[in-house]
Amino acid sequence: MPPPKVTVTHPVPYPVQRYHEYNGHLDAIEKVDVKARVKGLLQDIHFTEGEEVAKGAKLYTIDPREYNSGVARSTAEVAKATADIDSWKAQVKLSEGELARLNRGKGSVSESDIDKARAAVEGNAAQLAVAQANKEAAAAALHTANIQLGYTDIRAEIAGRISRTLVTKGNLVGQDTTTLLTTIVSMHPLHVFFDAPERDLIEYQRALRAKAASPDERDTPVEIGVATEEGYPHHGKLDFRENRVDVGTGTVRIRGLIPNPTAPPNNARLLYPGLYARVRVPVGKKEPRPVIPEEALMTGQEGRFVYVLGANDVVEKRTIVVGTRVWQSLPPSEVGPPAWALANVNPVPPAGSEASASGPQPPARLPVGAIVAIEKGLEVGDRVIVNGLQKARPGLPVVPDNWELRAPPAPAGR
Repeated sequence: MPPPKVTVTHPVPYPVQRYHEYNGHLDAIEKVDVKARVKGLLQDIHFTEGEEVAKGAKLYTIDPREYNSGVARSTAEVAKATADIDSWKAQVKLSEGELARLNRGKGSVSESDIDKARAAVEGNAAQLAVAQANKEAAAAALHTANIQLGYTDIRAEIAGRISRTLVTKGNLVGQDTTTLLTTIVSMHPLHVFFDAPERDLIEYQRALRAKAASPDERDTPVEIGVATEEGYPHHGKLDFRENRVDVGTGTVRIRGLIPNPTAPPNNARLLYPGLYARVRVPVGKKEPRPVIPEEALMTGQEGRFVYVLGANDVVEKRTIVVGTRVWQSLPPSEVGPPAWALANVNPVPPAGSEASASGPQPPARLPVGAIVAIEKGLEVGDRVIVNGLQKARPGLPVVPDNWELRAPPAPAGR
């Protein structure tokens, strides 16, 4: 049997960003426990469980009748204290007038009468001070009563997604202690937490020290992906790092900030607090690396490997270290970056020739699903088998069909 025909291509040098990759999880920036702070019957629930609520949205109503009565009672006490003040002011004015009259007729008035008038002035002044103090106490009681009444109208302190209600309408709440009614967590943006080994931390610190401007780790980008997603489609920034390394694990906790906007047509959010996240952080600048179609990769007991052609077109098994995925194709319905492809560099038989009449001609380009960088194991001059892997066996010759791996054109202005 003649040797099988396989499609081969050379790795292409391409600027590749190196990354550190981690496992992490998403968490809400804010969380609020909604509690009943006053005792009463839970009268109404004003939200739909599991939906997002705006800041200040009405959530619960506790029966306010008892607290309305408290406000009315305190208002009446303030009014009574105000009337008492006016009454004692009149009494003080009257007693001061009496004392002045006695002082004008001092020769015909006994000292005892003057002393009694003076004592009356001081007594009335003291009663006025008591009335003023009573008014202040009544005003404070009214303020407290209004606060208590306000607690019967429970509203959202933050915007976010609300949980289920833990207490249903008609129950008595806040009888002995504050009663937890539900919780709210913020949804946009979200935090991503992950643990980086101390070796990576030192590398980050060196990168910060090498910055020309003032070092700021919050300029460091972070990318994440969640289950069922290809790659790392969500981009954010690092915004916090713990101030010490955990000596038990040799890692430091790092936090990033990830936007989580709504998307049409129903304004739903994709990310959710608590989700597992794949995290990667760029390291250094882009450097040239050989890249190949991901279709050429295979996996064995020794790890990842590819088939390359050696002398006399004999197949060789080459163990490699795979780096970053440089490019990923998207479904036809989605608009992505320009695509990589394999270009046919074989001469096309002229029209009307015997070769052109022998059958259908190969296409000028073949699509590829993804492009990956190779850290170790391949050089630009190697010939890598891309299609026909099932026909190739190490140590056996094949017939190479040479194609050229071509990168998409660089964006204008670069």
